[in-house]
Formats: sequence, structure tokens, C-alpha cells
Amino acid sequence: MKLSQVKSFVAVARYGKFSQAAIELNLTQPTVSHAIATLEDDLGVQLLFRSKKGVTLTPAGESILVHCDRLLQSMEDIKQAANRFKSLDVGKVNVSAFRGAAAQLLPKIRAEFKTKYPQIEIKITEEKDCPQVEQMVYEGKADIGFTILPTTKDLDTIEVLRDNYIVLLPPNIDLFISNSSITWQQLLSLPIISYPNQNTCFKQIQNYFAEAEHHFQPAEQVRESDTIVNLVAAGSGAAILPQLSVFHVPDGVTACQLPKPLQRIVVAATPKDKDLSHAVWAFIDFLKQTYD
Repeated sequence: MKLSQVKSFVAVARYGKFSQAAIELNLTQPTVSHAIATLEDDLGVQLLFRSKKGVTLTPAGESILVHCDRLLQSMEDIKQAANRFKSLDVGKVNVSAFRGAAAQLLPKIRAEFKTKYPQIEIKITEEKDCPQVEQMVYEGKADIGFTILPTTKDLDTIEVLRDNYIVLLPPNIDLFISNSSITWQQLLSLPIISYPNQNTCFKQIQNYFAEAEHHFQPAEQVRESDTIVNLVAAGSGAAILPQLSVFHVPDGVTACQLPKPLQRIVVAATPKDKDLSHAVWAFIDFLKQTYD
């Protein structure tokens, strides 16, 4: 069975006449007639009822037409997929990201991507938190957004990293840490410095405590990760932070694990049902090959 036979059959079924199908396909009428006759021979069934008024589909023809339509659509999808990766020598990708990803994850990703596609520009915009990132993507102001699952918007996502939360202990607190993990009893005894209530990380930590039937009540709340780390270093309290948010661990500060692991899933998010540029598809394909 050849693709030319399928195209001829679909065209004749659509127009009901060999002559019109031949015009549509830019072929001669005998060529179209021969294509369908050989297709019927190959399949071993009659596809068309032929009369002087035109042609109609047999029951077998009606059933097979559905599959032929799907086949031609699949061929078109294959062509479009290939076209996305043509002309990749130039282009621009606007990336929006929360601060930890922008500072610690994207520089390496961009550098590795540029070795493969040196002419594609990657512009990184840093946002305060994940909802702002997702809004940028949703509104089309960013091509791709690095955010955390679950997203607040309906977006396509690719998992990039699982970011573990850690506990930072100040120099003036001396705890016996067994197997690098703090116990719930020890954690609950500490004054915790955390993010504001509306922050994505705060909500994850709050849910983490609730699942263990504990109430999360920070002693102090500030917006910036660097400020939290510096407050820990000054002895103001301990902190629970994702590793991407800890740009450095000051001298005297001890990092340990939570009683039970807590992760946030970092994803690259793109708009649903939107035509993306060749450059954006190249970046998405790079992420899939690197992190899937």
C-alpha cells in the first residue's frame, strides 16, 4: 500500500467523482482510477461503488476511510514536527524563572545549550515567585517559565529537577544530629525563620508540617533567601530552605536533612495549544534530552 493510493482514495471519497479528485491531486483521471483499483487489490476488499453518477463508499470503504484520514493527518503532523527544527541558526527564547532557578540552574543550562545552538539568544528574566513566572508564560510575555509543581495555570511542563529542602542550623545551637537528619522533636524546638505566608515555599513547608500533624509557626518571616541565611548565620534562628535557594552556607552554619524528605519539583512550563518558534522547540528538545 502506497501513500499515493491513500491520497487518491481519500480525494475520491471526498468529491464523489474521479475527475474532481484528479484535479485536486493534479493527476490524470486514469492515474487516480488505477491507484484505487490497485489499493482494492492490495487490501482484498471493494472500497467504492461505481456508477455513471459517480462513486459512493462501500461499508468497507467507510471504515477504511477513517483510518486513511488519520494516516494523512499523522503524515502532516510529522512534517510539522520536522519543520519546527529547521532554520535553527537564529532565534530568541525568553525565559522567566523564580530566583533560585535563575541564579543556580539556568546559567549552566544556557551555557550548555549555547554550545549546541550558539546563534540562539536566551534571555533570562528573574521573578519574585512562581505565580509571577506562570503569569508571564500564560500571557505570552515569556516563552518558557521555570516554576514549581503544581502550577497555578494550565501549562505544559517538563520536569527538570527535584530540589530537596534542608535545615540550616545557626552557630549558637548545638544539636546532636544522627545520620545527618534532624528529629521532629528537635525541629519543633527551634525558632524558624521563613518566607511570608503567600510564598510558594512557605505553603509547601506548612503542608509538610500539617501532614505530620504539626503546626508551622515561624518565629520570623522575611522575603529574600539571602536575608534568611544571614539571619541564621547571626544566630537569630534556624531555617528550612530548598537547596536552590541557598546560594552559600556561611561559616558556622550547619546544614542537615529534615525528619522526612521534602522536595519541590522544578519544571519548565510552556503555553498549551500555542505555536512555538523553532528556537523555543530547540530549547524544549534540549531540556527533554538532558533531563528526561
